Amino acid sequence: MKRAEVLLDYMDRLKNFIELLNTYIDKGNEYLAMAQEWVNKILELIDKGIDYLVNALGGRPENRQLTDDHMFV
Repeated sequence: MKRAEVLLDYMDRLKNFIELLNTYIDKGNEYLAMAQEWVNKILELIDKGIDYLVNALGGRPENRQLTDDHMFV
């Protein structure tokens, strides 16, 4: 009977330890999701900055109208 109590005690401790690990993993997943949102926002800001810079420098080549000054052979 004593062995069964010891075994059950160890099993309860193991279960509690695994539940504790599970909570840490869940919290880590939450932090990773928050970090992913931040990185996405940063990438959006960088994208907007690049677009602003390109527009300030005259736009992308495919958006420009070619004039006679650009045509030479």
